[in-house]
Amino acid sequence: MKLARLSGIIVILSILGSGLLAGCGNKNPSETPEVTERIPDTSSASEVTDTSLEGDEGNTPQTSAEPKEDPGADRRQAPDFTLADLSGSQHSLSDFRGKVVLLDFWATWCGPCLKEIPHLVKLYDTYKPQGFVILGVGLDKEANLSRFASQIGMNYIVLVDEKGIAGKLYGIRSIPRTLIVDKKGRIAFEHTGFAPGMEVEMEAEILTLLAEKY
Repeated sequence: MKLARLSGIIVILSILGSGLLAGCGNKNPSETPEVTERIPDTSSASEVTDTSLEGDEGNTPQTSAEPKEDPGADRRQAPDFTLADLSGSQHSLSDFRGKVVLLDFWATWCGPCLKEIPHLVKLYDTYKPQGFVILGVGLDKEANLSRFASQIGMNYIVLVDEKGIAGKLYGIRSIPRTLIVDKKGRIAFEHTGFAPGMEVEMEAEILTLLAEKY
């Protein structure tokens, strides 16, 4: 009887032992790699998401929907005037609101004026498509202005101011007198006389005004 009981106890212990070993085997890391890889790393995913949001906020200014500050708020308004061109058509400075306008007061008897004009022709050719206008206000007789404009190939509007109407309005005392007017009709830059290299400075000023958005 004692041997039978002992044999039965041994059989029961062997069954329980095999069950415990099977459970431990399921916890063996070498047998569960796929489960571990499928678990998303929520902590790292959260960090990436947060970084992405911070980056988006940094790249999108909070004031993008607001109007930009007017860079020319302290500029004075250019006096308006109306003059006829060489073909008799009337032009007012205010007609060109929304464009960058270069006003050039000149005459055929002015040496520096004649040196400046070829550069103005090139500037007009280059920036006309972007909304750039030149008004050459001739303080001279119409016949002289017409002859010179034809000879040199002036490609922009030449206005006749024999009586100095616009010249007096702008207080012109020496020429060439060049003023660059912004899109709101305000004087942004002014030049008196002409020397080699001034055309580069004027080009930079024109580009500045063309790029302005209000």
